[in-house]
Amino acid sequence: MDYAGLDYRNIRFSVDRSLTKIERKNQYSRNRKTNAKPTDFLSVIEINSNYIDLVDRWYSIKGFNTWLGACVVLIGFSFATMIAVAPFMTPIADEPGAMWFMLIFLLPVSLLLAWGGWWLIRTECGRYTHYPMRLNRKTGQVHFFRQNGTVLTVPWDSLFITLGEAKSSLTGTTYDLRVHVLDLDGKTVRESFSLGYPSILGNAESIDRFWAFIQPYMEAHDGIERTWQHLKQKTGYLLPIEGRKEGWRWSIVQNYAWSGYWPWLQLIASPVLGLNAIGRMIAMWSCKQPEWPAEVERESTIDVDDSYVLTWRDNGPLGWWELWYPLICTVLGIGTAIGIIGWMFYSI
Repeated sequence: MDYAGLDYRNIRFSVDRSLTKIERKNQYSRNRKTNAKPTDFLSVIEINSNYIDLVDRWYSIKGFNTWLGACVVLIGFSFATMIAVAPFMTPIADEPGAMWFMLIFLLPVSLLLAWGGWWLIRTECGRYTHYPMRLNRKTGQVHFFRQNGTVLTVPWDSLFITLGEAKSSLTGTTYDLRVHVLDLDGKTVRESFSLGYPSILGNAESIDRFWAFIQPYMEAHDGIERTWQHLKQKTGYLLPIEGRKEGWRWSIVQNYAWSGYWPWLQLIASPVLGLNAIGRMIAMWSCKQPEWPAEVERESTIDVDDSYVLTWRDNGPLGWWELWYPLICTVLGIGTAIGIIGWMFYSI
């Protein structure tokens, strides 16, 4: 999966550098209408007349590193255990050269493999459930919840927004709506984050569509109405993580959401998607909820008579294709995955 920009042990976007020519070329200009059809990437937590809350780029794929890391840890420790007991078994005990090769070389490699799996797990577990971004239309400020728990606050008008690009060995080239916070010279990047990410199936045109969704809210005179109408009529669901952690039902829904148009793909890929759903539940359970600082909350009061308030509480019921079919795929997929893993260890 694409974990570009994840700030764990210095895996993050490149900063303290000058803007590139490509970034300048692909900059999204303010106050210019776009003809792209708006889309929200299922990334909205809540909206009202004063602000809109969005999730980070890693929220939709959370769980992958957890289950993959657990498998790597299991493999590493299994090999380490077999190597540790090998000297007490024949015929290895009668081959000193092979025995010392296993203890001096293979055992450290196995332990290093287990450590690598733990590193993968730690990129998602024991951290925050998500890293929200708050776009405050009323104050013109953008609040970004950093991965270390601090919050960056910058004016919307000062942000350099461009088409971001990242490369992953699993997903190839991916795109996001990249935001750069510039130095006073107007060309040196001091901090970067993704404002919108279309999971693993998006392209450059997808980012145009997300810009068409988010720009009006912050800039158009009728932006609140347009954004509210889009979410109310076209999206159907807001993320149920405002004021709480997501439950197991939404972990399954979110896990399969990117493949919702292809039920056959959900079934075929169920061994991987099933493990990913379990990994997501574990990751969410182990993480703490982010909380905005008091000064951000003071600027984000909601008017009592605000008719544009939308949260997960306004969601409709989850249907067959949103929850129950993915749940069946998850059960079948986990059973298949356990069978495959068991067969592999039995063969060894």
